[in-house]
Amino acid sequence: MQGATGVKPRPRHEVVMRLVHPLVGPGVRLLARLGVAPEQVVLAHGAVGLAAAAMVAAPTPGWWLAAALLLQVKTVLDNLDGSLARATGRVSELGRYLDTGVDLIVNAALFVALAAHGPWPVALLAFAVLTVLLSYDFNAERLHREAHGEGAPPPGAPPASAWERAALTAARGLYRAVLAPQDAAVRALERRLLALATGRPASEATPEEARAWWGLASTAALVNLGLSTQYVLLGACLALRAPFAYAWLVLAQGAYLVGVLLWRLAAFRRRSSLAADAEGA
Repeated sequence: MQGATGVKPRPRHEVVMRLVHPLVGPGVRLLARLGVAPEQVVLAHGAVGLAAAAMVAAPTPGWWLAAALLLQVKTVLDNLDGSLARATGRVSELGRYLDTGVDLIVNAALFVALAAHGPWPVALLAFAVLTVLLSYDFNAERLHREAHGEGAPPPGAPPASAWERAALTAARGLYRAVLAPQDAAVRALERRLLALATGRPASEATPEEARAWWGLASTAALVNLGLSTQYVLLGACLALRAPFAYAWLVLAQGAYLVGVLLWRLAAFRRRSSLAADAEGA
């Protein structure tokens, strides 16, 4: 294998990953010996997530605890698919799009289930906010890598069979319809904020300014908004027999995101002002 675990390198990892990472290495080695394909793991964690959503919708609290446990199983499997692909040299374009599409479908199913326990407009709004949070987490890391001269990962091997091509077309279409516009909007907002911070168009920012704006602090402030953390929070709400509380937690995280963006803008301007004063002294 190309690596012991294939754990995805990131500038910062979610705190939850400290519990998950020790399971990745043994899991990857077992799945590799069994000849399991990464795409099969993706479909497996999708099935687990949909089963959890069905349990969340149940009116019996006993099912909620089972759902909470299944969501943590999904987290482990969700980390195993990409790790298995990287460790065995089987990274594929299909795997990337399929994983993203499956997560989107499972998350939508979970919020449909939560709507059984509270106002559906709030559940719908929380789902929309969650997709923004996840997009911001993803794009913050990608912009950090770009600003620091790290290239984007290769797209992976193209599909080889007819069913893989059909699956890729469907998964890519889902991404382009729902998530691609959101990713573009996040990146446009980031460029606009950088322009506000520097006082000139983002395209005119120096490499030093770009690295400062998309620095480690920005990724660290957002990394714990990822999907693994979300499933821990939802699992905790389910275990406490307050499933709909998670929808309110997501909305609170949306407010936190806005606060982080304002903090970054103020901190950047303050550092720039101090630097200018030091140069003029």
